[in-house]
Amino acid sequence: MEIRIKWYNGSMIIDLEKFLSCRSITKVKKLVNIIRDSHTPECEGQIRRFIEQELEQYEPRQKEASRYIAGYTEKAKFCEKQLDNCISSRDRFKRKSDGWEHYNSHVKAFRDELKEMKAALRSYQRKSDNEKKNRDFYMKVLEIIT
Repeated sequence: MEIRIKWYNGSMIIDLEKFLSCRSITKVKKLVNIIRDSHTPECEGQIRRFIEQELEQYEPRQKEASRYIAGYTEKAKFCEKQLDNCISSRDRFKRKSDGWEHYNSHVKAFRDELKEMKAALRSYQRKSDNEKKNRDFYMKVLEIIT
C-alpha cells in the first residue's frame, strides 16, 4: 500500500510495506510528524487501516505456522528414530560388508532427510518469530498514531 504526502512545494510517495518492514519507531515518529505538518493529514488514517489489516491477518498466519512447526517437529522425531534404528542395524555388520553398505546408504538418506526437516522447521520458526515482532511493532505504531 502506498501513501502520498503533499506539501505546498512538493510531494512524497511512501510504500508502507517497505517502510514499516525496518521496524524503526523513530522513523515512524518522524513520518507521523511530517504527515501532521502536510496538506494530507488523512494519510495517518491510511497508515492506521494498513496496520489494522496486518494485525487481522496475524492470527491465521500464526495458526498456519504453528501447524507446520508441529508437523515438522513430529517428522524430525520420526526421522531421528529411523536414523537411530539404521545406525544400530548397521553396527551389527563388519565395516564395508554388504549388510553394512546397505544400512549405510539408509543412514545417509535419513541424515539428508533430517537435515531438510530441521531446515524447514527453522524456517517456519523464523517466520513465526518475525510475525510476533511485527505485531508488537504495529501495536507500538498504533499507540503513536492515536
